[in-house]
Amino acid sequence: MTGVRRSGRDMTAVVPLRDGVSGKSRLAAVLDVDSRRRLVRVLARHVVTTLLASDGIGRVVVVTADPVFTRETLAGLEVEVLEQPADRPGLNGALEHTREVLAARGSGPLLVAHADLPALTPEDVAALLAEGAPVVIATDRYRAGTNLLLLDSQPSGVFEASEASGAGGFRFRFGIGSLAAHVVEAEAHGLEVTVVHRPGTAVDLDTADDWSQLPDEVRTAVGQQVPGLL
Repeated sequence: MTGVRRSGRDMTAVVPLRDGVSGKSRLAAVLDVDSRRRLVRVLARHVVTTLLASDGIGRVVVVTADPVFTRETLAGLEVEVLEQPADRPGLNGALEHTREVLAARGSGPLLVAHADLPALTPEDVAALLAEGAPVVIATDRYRAGTNLLLLDSQPSGVFEASEASGAGGFRFRFGIGSLAAHVVEAEAHGLEVTVVHRPGTAVDLDTADDWSQLPDEVRTAVGQQVPGLL
């Protein structure tokens, strides 16, 4: 299937967000717990604010196992906070739960965006939405992972399922090597897939090396809000 049209503001952006304690553990050597918690807040607000400012995004849903932390983090932003059930653990479980909730409401296409993309811009989001394939993947800087994933809800079978969990439809495959896993998943359902690599979507912030790869202006903006990063 090609030539998918995405007009108006019909896209739902889904942002999975962990709690304020366990996140960014790989930065423990350079940041204490409070600073890492602050970093999670800063990055999440940036991603959500960017999505809200992006043409084509109609709503933003944040799924989390820690709704109190998330509501504090995103105070003042027009988002829906959806609590992740305890019996649906992990990133893929959180996203499958969110998709089921949205599908029950008759929601349309989904754009999944990680909450730690400090260089993400509305132009990056527009570039993904402009692609014609029903599955669009924005890969990380190693071209191995998935930082954003767009799924179009056309009659191609992306959301078709024999059960609410999507047993017959596209399944989320986040984890090590998720780019290849998502490509295989799309192809298994006969779905065309496009892979996008852009500076604003490629760099997440999990390690000190990730920090060094950010544009100077992005490092400055984030570092001013998180003591110890500069």
